[in-house]
Amino acid sequence: MTRLFGNNYNLKYAEGKFDVESQKWLRWGYFLIVVLLLYRLAYIASGQINLSPDEVLYWLQSKHLALSYYSKPPLTAYTQHLGTILWGDTEFGIRFFSPIISALIALICLRFCAREINARFGFIMVLVTNATPLLMVGSTLMTIDPLSVLFWTAAVIAGWSAVQPEGRTRYWLWVGLWMGLGFISKYTELFQLLCWVVFFVLWKPARLHLRRPGPYLALLLNIAIALPVLIWNWQNDWVTVAHVGGRADFGNTFKFTTRYLIDFIGSEAGVLHPIFFVGMIWAAVAFWRAKPRDPRMVYFFSMGAPLVFAYLLQSLHARVLPNWIAPAVVPRFFVMVLYWDQYRQRPWVRRGFYTGLIISLIAMIFLTDTGFIKIFTGHYLPMSMDPQRRVRGWPETARVIDEARQTLLKEGKPVFVICPSYGATSEITFYLPEARSSVPGVPIVYCSAENQPVTEFYFWPEYLLQKRVGDNAIFFNQIALARSQGDVIPAPDLPPKDLVRQFGSVKSIGVFHSDFHGRPIRWFQLFECRDLLKLDEKPKP
Repeated sequence: MTRLFGNNYNLKYAEGKFDVESQKWLRWGYFLIVVLLLYRLAYIASGQINLSPDEVLYWLQSKHLALSYYSKPPLTAYTQHLGTILWGDTEFGIRFFSPIISALIALICLRFCAREINARFGFIMVLVTNATPLLMVGSTLMTIDPLSVLFWTAAVIAGWSAVQPEGRTRYWLWVGLWMGLGFISKYTELFQLLCWVVFFVLWKPARLHLRRPGPYLALLLNIAIALPVLIWNWQNDWVTVAHVGGRADFGNTFKFTTRYLIDFIGSEAGVLHPIFFVGMIWAAVAFWRAKPRDPRMVYFFSMGAPLVFAYLLQSLHARVLPNWIAPAVVPRFFVMVLYWDQYRQRPWVRRGFYTGLIISLIAMIFLTDTGFIKIFTGHYLPMSMDPQRRVRGWPETARVIDEARQTLLKEGKPVFVICPSYGATSEITFYLPEARSSVPGVPIVYCSAENQPVTEFYFWPEYLLQKRVGDNAIFFNQIALARSQGDVIPAPDLPPKDLVRQFGSVKSIGVFHSDFHGRPIRWFQLFECRDLLKLDEKPKP
């Protein structure tokens, strides 16, 4: 078959059949994918970690199905909705599709490589993608990233067939479908349009498709799938545009700083694996010196690097979170493995790769349970540095809050709970059984920012605090740990001024903590709040 990118392809694949060697690598790839899938399903069923704040927020969204939401597009909520239909409102039901999505990403890479490069290369891609901390985390947590990585990768794979000289329109329609689904998973998908622009600029032979209907039909399909999100934003004064623009720090005066750049590079080196991180950068720079340049590497470079460069530039004046580049990881790994595969016989390359896999295995053990650190060192991680702190101790936290609530209920008035953030509101709602069973319906847990369009709760009428006028409440205020002081607990805070203005009286009832394996993992202060006032009332002096 004549290809736009030459004939340096897997000649062992013909008419849908693989030779014996390819079948061997494929079997190993399938075996690894299945083993990891079963392991991850068992892990999320074990209850080793609680749900993260974002996961529980998407669960709340799944109970309020809509065209879109304030901060994120709707597909993650829809996916969680399906998972809870299958398995109930449980941690397993919420996370069920995350390991499956991870397995699909690996399977797509394996089959594509076996068809277009070779099956051994595909097996290496399965190893690398499953040995990367960022993708490891995405294989167990059901946030927006797993779906985003899946559809970005699927669009890249479909695009490879689309840009061949004989590429048919149907391949471009697949590209449009996957990009559209990617957009309603995570708004970062918009950067993939930039990736296509960069590719057409860098590779002149592909521009013949710009004279064909395929790319434009793909764009129209992408827009059609995005319409529900656009309609919702139009109905709500484009609030998501303002929110996303605010996170990106658009509209503010540019102030150059290296602080965020250093944070960005350091965090990316950590979440992408230090050895793989260096290997990716090396490959991305070095392959440009090759003559003739490998067009496969040009293609995959174009499908990942523009997103990374965009956030690299943003980090010169604003903070960039490490997971924002997640969709670009798989294309960048293609570039890395394609480049280093030609040097695989060199001992230092092989040693580096095997060392990377060993480090990844160790990282997987510690990411599974950071308590293993004590087994090897004799000491726990300081709690403020433990990455699993955010997903530990929430049932115990909810239990302590409910005890305070039950005590206040004895005064004869209804009692609800107020939290200062969407994350805490979502967590307490899920892990307080009475609150979880009341969703959707009359809430028991409210967000204190419900009267401003800065969280999802503003758009759900049942969360309007004024519907609870005259009722009492428990206010939950999480206390930040002081990392520089060895996790010393700071002095209790005064109640927020807005809270004092909303109630007839507000009184602290103490500082509490929730434990995990006998260690305090979360410190918080609780306040008894009596008699929620109407908006025009004033509290008693």
